[in-house]
Order: sequence, then C-alpha cells, then structure tokens
Amino acid sequence: MSLLEVADALHIKPVFLQALEDEDYSVLPGPAYITGFLRNYAAYLGLHPDDVVQEYYAARPNPQPSVKPATRVLANGYERHHRKRFLWAFGVVILFLAGGFAIKAYNDTYNRAYSAPLNVTPANLGGTTFATAPAHHVALTVGLRLRAEAPVWVRVTADGRQVYQGILRGSSRKWVAKHSIYVATYDGAHIRVIYNGRPLGLMAQRPGLGFYAATPTGWQHVA
Repeated sequence: MSLLEVADALHIKPVFLQALEDEDYSVLPGPAYITGFLRNYAAYLGLHPDDVVQEYYAARPNPQPSVKPATRVLANGYERHHRKRFLWAFGVVILFLAGGFAIKAYNDTYNRAYSAPLNVTPANLGGTTFATAPAHHVALTVGLRLRAEAPVWVRVTADGRQVYQGILRGSSRKWVAKHSIYVATYDGAHIRVIYNGRPLGLMAQRPGLGFYAATPTGWQHVA
C-alpha cells in the first residue's frame, strides 16, 4: 500500500504518515496527535496499537517539565509583591517631595511679590482709620487677632520683626506688640479683625492685595 492510499483511508495527511515512518515527530502538531495517529495507523496495518505507542514512548527523549518548581514560583511571586510595594512607596515619597516644593515655591513667590516694607506707617502712607483710641488714653501695647473664614495668605510684622507668614486656614491667630503690627494679605475679604479685644468685622470688602496697621492709636488700612 502506498502512503496516499493509507492517508485517504485514515484521513491523515500524507506528510504526517511520512513523519511517522521516519520517526520525525517534530513535523506533527503535538504529542496528543502523535499517539492518535500511531494508534490509527497501527490498527489499519494490523498491529497492536498499545505496543506501537509504548515503543514510541520508549524511544522518544524525556520531555522537559513545563511547570516551574514550586519554590521558584513562590520566589517570583514574592519578588513581584515586594517590587510593587517598593514602587508604591517610591511614588508616595515623590508626591511628598513635590508637595513640599510646591508649598515652598508658593511662599517664596508671595514673599518676593508682596513683601511689605518694614518702615510702613500710617504717617507716611495715609489711609482709612477703622478704630482709634480715645485722645486721653493710649494703650501701652497693641493686640491683634485675625480669624480666617477661608484659606488666606497672610504676613504679620510686629515691631519691625516678621512673626508670621503662611496660609491662615479656618482658625485665628493673635499677636501682641509694643508699637505696631503690620499685616499684608491678598484677600482681606475673608479675614475678621479683632483689635485690642474689639471686633472690627472683615478686614476688606473685596479681595486684593492690601496692607494694614495696628498701632496704639488705632487700626488702619495703609495701602
């Protein structure tokens, strides 16, 4: 019988039958196809299929295991887990550093753009007086409390020395000086003023850069 006759009878491609004859199993699709073709070919030729298959198993090289050892699989999982944790930790550190840099840059920008001169006084700038002490009584000290209704940038200078600069957030701060307290802010419309214990209301009616002074004679908008 020719290979073409057997191929037609078994519905197996002649090239696969030739590979079985030559024991060139690399041409065949896979181990399952090889054993199936061998059984059909052996039965067609009158041979015992199990014996032919056993001879195939005995002659072929031992296959390499396709599954990794359990220890290697566990080690790979452990390495991936720790690599992921390291990447998350690194990302958090980068976010903290970026946030700190942004806050520092914000403060530095306002420090350069809106720095109030230390020698600003009501006498040399003029302005509106909001509260004035009686002529017969002059306070020995100046007390000023600022309460923020929203996050607002504020700089406070007491007796020529800067005592505060930053974002006032929903809280109040108090300062006391002997001669003067100067305040620079970008949004006085969200700050309430308490001068020497007396509430004076909002620092400004509209947002905008402004300079204010608290002295023994009163509270003034100086610029």
